[in-house]
Amino acid sequence: MQGAFVVVEIALALVLLVGAGLMIRSLTRLWSANPGFDPHNVLTFGLTPPPSMLTASPDAIRAADRQLDANFESTPGIQAASLVWAALPMGADDELLFWLDGQPAPASENDMKWAIKYVVAPPYLKVMGIPLQRGRFFTPQDDEHSPMVAVIDDVLARKFFPNQDPIGRRINIQGVDGKVEIVGMVGHVKQWGLDRDDTESLRAQMYLPCMQMPDAFVKLTATGMGVVVRAREGTPALFDLIRRASNQMNSKQTVYAAQSMDEIISSSLDERRFSMALLGAFAALALLLASVGIYGVVSYLIGRRTQEIGIRMALGAQRSDVLRLVLGEGAKMALLGVAVGAAAAFGLTRLMANMLFGVSATDPLTFACVAAALTLVALAACYLPARRAMRVDPVVALRHE
Repeated sequence: MQGAFVVVEIALALVLLVGAGLMIRSLTRLWSANPGFDPHNVLTFGLTPPPSMLTASPDAIRAADRQLDANFESTPGIQAASLVWAALPMGADDELLFWLDGQPAPASENDMKWAIKYVVAPPYLKVMGIPLQRGRFFTPQDDEHSPMVAVIDDVLARKFFPNQDPIGRRINIQGVDGKVEIVGMVGHVKQWGLDRDDTESLRAQMYLPCMQMPDAFVKLTATGMGVVVRAREGTPALFDLIRRASNQMNSKQTVYAAQSMDEIISSSLDERRFSMALLGAFAALALLLASVGIYGVVSYLIGRRTQEIGIRMALGAQRSDVLRLVLGEGAKMALLGVAVGAAAAFGLTRLMANMLFGVSATDPLTFACVAAALTLVALAACYLPARRAMRVDPVVALRHE
């Protein structure tokens, strides 16, 4: 009866350990996944312009925004800076509606094409480290006086311009007057997170230059905007420098909610880390209970077979023979528990397939490593009873009742 209980404990421990192992491997794969940009040394924060900007003209707001970009870029420790509106990878999101040039205007929004919208300044690509694949990115000349341009990502290009060169093509954007020319193509950014982005239906991305946005949009930016900066050596003390620089620009201007892009990526994985920690805690508890259980059962069996062991040793059995005998008892329970647990885990881990990334729910390496580790732990739990059995005095054992 005790042996059957230990087998169940070992099986349960294996199921939980396999689950924890799969989560660990998933997190490892996620940390090595390419988010589509270089998050190291990048800091993002919010900025509220002074109240006087609320009544300023669009041209005055644009001039103030240009000055902000220049002032932040000249701040010591900053390599590049860009104002941002609309979407931010793994943070805020915003969408736009468009249709291709040459096609009739859709009758309703439901018939339009969707894309994630990023409204940024020319240094944005340098700040975020997003690779430029074709054409060019924005320059200071892409302003309110020049024809409107856009940059798209490779997902949008494949989806709406299959087997075509999108550079030079024109599109119509809802709320924007005139045609918009595509001048560049960049790599895709995992907007929805390292683990979720590939499963989302809306992934196409479009970048627009902030200075070319309509006056109505520019007026709205006077209520607040985002800023991303790339530090030269790291971000820990950078926000204090930025706050001082902002106060020097205008004491009524405020900066807030600073976060490094590394922190944003880390936060996006909190749910997975919690699941891993929970599974790991239960697995550790199950492993401890299985070890104690197998130790107790083997100790009990040795006590029951003390006389038998004494007879064996009196007849010439060596201590190594006794060790094999005891470890064999433990190994039988361990291997049976591992077999039962592996069969259960093979079925149950399929239920957590949607929580995994880059690893199969039946990953053979995880199953093999956990089974081997659990067997070794079980044999280690048998070792102390085995040592006591090897020290049995045959004369005393033969008198044992």
